[in-house]
Amino acid sequence: MMGTALENMLAYRLPYGKFLHTEWETLELMKQSGIDLVCVSPMNTVNALGEPYSDYPLIWKWDHAYDFSVLDRQLEEVLSHHPAARFLVTVDLNSPLWLARRLSLDSFYRLTDCVLHPEWKTLTTEYLENFLDHCEQRWGARIEGYIIACGRTLEWIETGNFEPSVRKNIDFRRWCAEHALPRYRVPVIDPRERRRHESVYDPEREGACVAWLRYINALTADLVIHFISTARRHIRREAKIGIFYSHIRSSGIGGHLDCERVLDTAPPDFVIGAACNRPPDIGGNSGFIGVTEMLRRRNINYLFECDRITSDANLKLSESVTLSGGIWSGWKNESEDAAGLKRELGMALVNRLSFWFFNIWGGMYRSPGARNLIRRAADVWRRYAPLSTGSAAQILIVIDPESNYRLHSRREVSRFTRVETNLSAAGLPADTATMSDLESMDLSRYRMILFQNLVAMDDGRAKMLKRKVFKDGRSVIFLNTPGIIWNGRYAESNPQRLIGPGTPASGIIVRKRSSWTMILAANAELLTAEKLYELAVNSGVHIYCRNAAFHASRELLSIHRREGGRVEISLPFRARRVMEIFEDRLVATDAERFVDDFPTPGTHVYHLEPDERDR
Repeated sequence: MMGTALENMLAYRLPYGKFLHTEWETLELMKQSGIDLVCVSPMNTVNALGEPYSDYPLIWKWDHAYDFSVLDRQLEEVLSHHPAARFLVTVDLNSPLWLARRLSLDSFYRLTDCVLHPEWKTLTTEYLENFLDHCEQRWGARIEGYIIACGRTLEWIETGNFEPSVRKNIDFRRWCAEHALPRYRVPVIDPRERRRHESVYDPEREGACVAWLRYINALTADLVIHFISTARRHIRREAKIGIFYSHIRSSGIGGHLDCERVLDTAPPDFVIGAACNRPPDIGGNSGFIGVTEMLRRRNINYLFECDRITSDANLKLSESVTLSGGIWSGWKNESEDAAGLKRELGMALVNRLSFWFFNIWGGMYRSPGARNLIRRAADVWRRYAPLSTGSAAQILIVIDPESNYRLHSRREVSRFTRVETNLSAAGLPADTATMSDLESMDLSRYRMILFQNLVAMDDGRAKMLKRKVFKDGRSVIFLNTPGIIWNGRYAESNPQRLIGPGTPASGIIVRKRSSWTMILAANAELLTAEKLYELAVNSGVHIYCRNAAFHASRELLSIHRREGGRVEISLPFRARRVMEIFEDRLVATDAERFVDDFPTPGTHVYHLEPDERDR
């Protein structure tokens, strides 16, 4: 179970920039719907497109010159439209333009260089302290928490991973000595360059590259720890801290790989991840960028940011800039809005996560389908979110930061997202964990475990896998050349120590062991949606519904379909009652199987009341 006071949080995040003032009607819709928690963004910086995050005047005007009346005005304006609002307040620690120009450093894109600047950290810490002191004194009764934001897109992403600088070059020597490493020269890393062993760094001959990537991630982690620790000293004990961080599946080597140290040293209360980093396609399963089990075992909440582009979403940022394609590809009509938003909310309910609707640049929630969903959301959330015990997924994806340090480009780190995209297309839900989580996890319910980029192995890890993973009749899927670095040494024969002889250069091999099944795919492209579905069925994963996407806990079940019609649904146990919770409709009684009618497209979320015999 995740979280404490902020568990099952349902919120609304206001639009950025000038679009804030065109969307007061949507805030009033949230008020009427009973969604009282509102995220505000009193920012000093511009986004990646050069557009202001906030069109209010600057709060941070010079080194020690702050105008917090600007912050007060923004909160007061929200309250004039939603008098019952409580706040999550974003604290923008990126440099205002005047500071970036004066220091010749932009924290948005060169965060680790800023860390080492003799003025930047001190000035930014003082701004954080003064900002929090003002909020606590003036608005403490209204504020539930703070979101500490910095780096690219506010997500602590370092874009200069491979770019040395004078300060980092000097400090890297200190860091190497501190960690008992050789006095490496700063490596020249070109992520496009073919390395000695394709995409994997040779630990003996290219150790400087691995050390450099550790150093960059450590700088970011140290800064996150510093700002969280500073914030704790300036806020009430009950006020919470959130960060856009720990995105080791999508940000890769961009500053997040040392996140487990942050979570153990200065844990935030919640971590936020955007939906836009996972497939939006109607009929698919969507998913989260947060590593759910890594957070769960530390009792850290995961806040799922729903920033899906609806049919009426505004993508015209200015007279010259209109977004399109990629993550800006939207749903086509109000039917897709309704089915898609219900799917996103259903996933959060099932997985016992927090959730906010993000109205990025306005227009996101204007269609009748979106508005009707929002009108029901708060009541459903209050009644059913506390009932779920969390994900009952039978597929686990394992991410290994240690291995990702050994890969020489972000492309290689992120290529596994293709597999997750195909899992989504197959409708299959999956939990996520890191290698270090496996030791303490109960893995008994997982029928299929996929390893993302397990290139780094040693004898201790191998023993753990044999004891915890290679058992119980489950299928274990590896990609590429697992274990090619073993006990710190690269060798082409090393994967055989993990998967046995005959490593294929192409294709998929399946080998039955005495108590488990080993599956090796020579590359991620081979694990298509159809293949993953076949492997899941053969592994004994329970399929609730054919040609559908599903998420399930013991108590809640979300089914999402591209095509409507009468659909049969199979449960892994007998339910005394099955209720569709958004429609408050009794669907079945005393059933292991039931049928229901779906619109096109359609999503239903069910409460499953177990039979007394199954309790």
